[in-house]
This record gives sequence, C-alpha cells and structure tokens, in this order.
Amino acid sequence: MICSDHWFAINKKDMLYRKTLTYVGLLLVSLLGVYACTKNGGKKDNTDQLDRKPMLTHYADEYVLPGYDALLQDLNTLKSKTDAFTGLPTTISLNELKVAWKEAYLSWQTVDMLEFGPAEEIGLRAYMNTYPATESKIDGNVASGTYNLETFGNKDAQGFPAIDYLINSRSVVATVDLFYGNALSPQYKAYLKAVVDKMIEKTTAVKTAWGSYRNTFIEATGTDAAGSLSKMTNAVVLYLERFLPSGKIGYPVGAMTGTALPGHVEAVYTPELSKTLAAKAMESFIAFYEGKTYGGQNTTNGMKDYLANIGTKDNGVLMSDIISQSLGEALTALNGLGGTLKDDVSNNRVAVLGVYDKLQGVVALLKVDMVSAFGISITYVDNDGD
Repeated sequence: MICSDHWFAINKKDMLYRKTLTYVGLLLVSLLGVYACTKNGGKKDNTDQLDRKPMLTHYADEYVLPGYDALLQDLNTLKSKTDAFTGLPTTISLNELKVAWKEAYLSWQTVDMLEFGPAEEIGLRAYMNTYPATESKIDGNVASGTYNLETFGNKDAQGFPAIDYLINSRSVVATVDLFYGNALSPQYKAYLKAVVDKMIEKTTAVKTAWGSYRNTFIEATGTDAAGSLSKMTNAVVLYLERFLPSGKIGYPVGAMTGTALPGHVEAVYTPELSKTLAAKAMESFIAFYEGKTYGGQNTTNGMKDYLANIGTKDNGVLMSDIISQSLGEALTALNGLGGTLKDDVSNNRVAVLGVYDKLQGVVALLKVDMVSAFGISITYVDNDGD
C-alpha cells in the first residue's frame, strides 16, 4: 500500500512534499483506470468530437415528419370511412371502417415513441391511445350528448380504444343496429365522428408545430437536458420502458402484480390485433434506433451508428450491436407467441413473461449503457411500479 503509519507521522515541514506525492499517485490511478477501461473495451469518451446535427436532421426530416404525414393520411381515410358508415350504416360500410381503423392504429405504433417536442407539449399519446377505454364513460357521454374531449377525465373515452369499443365490441349486426335503428343512434354517430375529429385535430397540431420546431430541434446539438439528443433519447427510452413492455405486455400479464388482466390488453375488443400492434411497435422502435428512414431505408445517421462511433464495448463487442441483438431477440420471442395476447396472458403466462423479461433486459442496456455513452442523463421519473 502507498499509505502506512510512517506517512501519518510526517511533520508540517514535509506537508507540501506529501501533497505532491498524493497528487501524483491519484493521477497515476486515474490513468491506470482509463487504460484498464480502454483495454476492457469500455467507453471512449469522444462524444464532444462527434457531430450530432446530421443525426438530428435525419430523425426530423426522414422519420418524424414523414411519420406524422403517414398517420394523418390514414386518419383522414378513417374519417372518410367513418362518414360513410354514419351516413349509411351497413355491414359493408362497417367492415370498411374496421379496416381503416386497423390501418390507422398500426400507423400510430410507428410514431407513438415520438413523445418529445410538440407531441409532448400537446400530450398526443393521451388523446390517441389511453387504454383500456372506460365503457361507462363512453356510453354516458353518448347518452348525455354533452362532453368535452379536452378534459383529463375523458382521455379513456376517446382515441383508438374508444373506437374499438364502439365498432368492435358487438357483433356486426348489433353494431349496425346501434348506429341505425337505436333511439341513441344519432348520438352514437356524433360521438364516433367527434372522436375521430379530435384525433385528426391533435395529430395535425403536432405536425404543424414541427414545421417551426424542426430548426430548433436540429440546432440544439448539446448533451445537456435542453439538448435534442437528451429529449429524444429520454422519450424513446421511456417508451420502451413503460408504454411498450409494461403497457402492452407487463401490466396485462401481471408481471408486477402476479394477477393477469386480459381485459387490459391493447385493442381488447379485437384480440387478434393486440400482438400485431405490439410487434409493429417493436419493429418501429428497432428501425428508429438503427437509423432507418420512415420508409425503411438504411442510413448511417441513427442512434446505433452514433453509439458505435463512440466506441462503447462490452467484452470486445460494440454495445450498439448488443442492443440490436437484444431487440431482435425480444421481437422474435413476441412473434413466437402462439395465440392472441388476450388469451396468452392467462393461459401461456410463462412465455409472455419471457417476452417481458427480454424487453426489460433491453431497457437496462438503453437506460444505463447507451445513456451513459451518450453523456446524457435520464430526466423522467420511473413511477409506474415496475
């Protein structure tokens, strides 16, 4: 050891000498630590030398803006089919509405992770996909004819889940009758149209705001909490931690409580769709992390390449590749589930819990290793109990 009883017996005359030796010793330890970290394949702290603007420009122009354009296109199709069905409720117009709802719901999965900037300010996710929907609120709103979809209390009475209840919770014949021959048919028609209009209104507001926010986003290249890298990374990591594994899988399967809640899966009235939505969300997250354009083309300006350029490794393997592999394994496990997610959370819990565990493993890699390599901090509070 450097320190011994002899060192603690030195007199004041030797104090300066001791401080000098201590400083040199600490410097040597620090240098040895850097050497050991590099030798073991740790992070090479060169983030200050990396240009983040191309990455931010890529995400704004090649994923975010096209993503909201695609969602708006599908929402406008949903509105067209809603107008056709409410104008003349038939089996054919209902089935066409169901198809449009499904396509728009799949589009939503591609942008749900983008809750930063305008989407965060507007609170887009709450208007679009708060589930499960509360049936009593929806029926109460319809019966009263008086409701405000802007209020917090109505977040679980609108969006894709509310439409799922309105058009998928009954048989085709019963649904047509509800919108055609029921005493409350005019109110049900008005409510369905109001829900769709609110979704278009909020998505349009986010897309419009990005028109001016784009330049702010790509110019905020710092790694502090106000920088776009921090805001974007926090949003997508939070999404993968809370809304994808916990919301879509963990909570319904009872990962935190031990009690399965099949009625809490996404698209609960369309059980065959729940796993498809989760898989689409996973595929979209992987594409976003790997820096693909919204259309699926490869680029070298994504988070994965940025992390690879930093050079963080674990046992000689790039952390960027480890994350990709772990994400792929989680998606494979999800696609490997045999039945509907609604049935599986009750009857095949071990397999569903396995998917959840794999996703939680990816969360650890992103929230600790990637965030640390990026030189940023997690700014959100994990308060969902998982």
